[in-house]
Amino acid sequence: MNRHIKAIRLMIIIMTVISLLFNIIFPVIRNWSRFTERFDPKLYEKKYNRSQYVIPQSKNPISDEELLSHAGYQYVKGLNPVLINSDHPPLGKYIIGWFTILFKNNRVVSLFFGFANLLIIFILVNYLTKSRTAATVALLFMSLDTMFVDQIIYSPILDIIQVFFLLVFFLVYFVWRQTKKTWLTLILGIILGCFGSIKIYFPALLLLTVTGLAVLIEQKNVGMLIKTITPIFVLAFLTYTLTYWSFFVHGNNLRSFLGTQKWIFLFWKNNSIDRSRIFANVLPLILFNRWRVWWGNQPYISFERWSIGWPIFFLMGVRSSLYFLIKRQKTRFTHLFEAGSYLSLWEGGYLVYACCIPFSPRYLMLLFFPLYIIITLSIKAKFPKYV
Repeated sequence: MNRHIKAIRLMIIIMTVISLLFNIIFPVIRNWSRFTERFDPKLYEKKYNRSQYVIPQSKNPISDEELLSHAGYQYVKGLNPVLINSDHPPLGKYIIGWFTILFKNNRVVSLFFGFANLLIIFILVNYLTKSRTAATVALLFMSLDTMFVDQIIYSPILDIIQVFFLLVFFLVYFVWRQTKKTWLTLILGIILGCFGSIKIYFPALLLLTVTGLAVLIEQKNVGMLIKTITPIFVLAFLTYTLTYWSFFVHGNNLRSFLGTQKWIFLFWKNNSIDRSRIFANVLPLILFNRWRVWWGNQPYISFERWSIGWPIFFLMGVRSSLYFLIKRQKTRFTHLFEAGSYLSLWEGGYLVYACCIPFSPRYLMLLFFPLYIIITLSIKAKFPKYV
């Protein structure tokens, strides 16, 4: 390795360390009191009972963070999960509750999953590229994401937990693609079930569809598609169902469980939001910081955590995705290009999904975290000597 390449790699490491310190570590330290404050279940119960979820038109609304903290604690204490915040599945709130009981604080969970996401992305990129330098580049991109540290500090929120399971699914999927070990499809099913039970299950169905499409493209065999996807779907459904264990303990049966899932689906399908008002809302938010909201009188508002990095990384990600999808047709199926193509399919599918729902900035983690991986893979493919 010549001196020039060594200097570039050293510069990447230094830049990443500095960015991690100033954009993640120091902000966390400045807000450390939030992670040491003792959780008061009586206070949160009082807030909930005075909130909009109990009293219509309440003048004492509570935030999503407060709602999830209260719900998670009550779930772990044995409450039927359909009695509070039933429009989302329960696993994410159970995780929040378990961390709250263990650490006596409701925000440590986001700190844990924030750094766990960094670790998984490093492991994932290192596995795909066999390059720690490339994995470090991915961490550099992550550290520049203003939404990432925001979700660690202003917590707990389900999205930072949800994206963790997405990244773990990606990692196990790529290992399965290389090794073809059957038992890994069972692990994929369990992870997919967990991913679907953190928040609304639509992204999990999308992930299953993308996986099936990728298998079909590679194998060109419907029988192999069915053989692969069936155990993943069955294990995912069983895992998802088991997250409602307390629901069954309280005397409910499978029929009432399916009725609950139908209610969740109809809740999100038939809400009162004007769909024409929010269609493709994600694009002006990313590109121009023009967030078209579905409340109030202002058609657009600015999001205070937006940064110029959002449109830059988005456009870089789109270009990298097209590179993998087009180049794949002209080259042999290397592991790197298979991974890039698979992640590009996820990005395209999720972007379409994001255009069709009332979109919140924190949902961007499911879009941007895989984008950082795709961009890193494209850099590795184009400049293999340097990273």
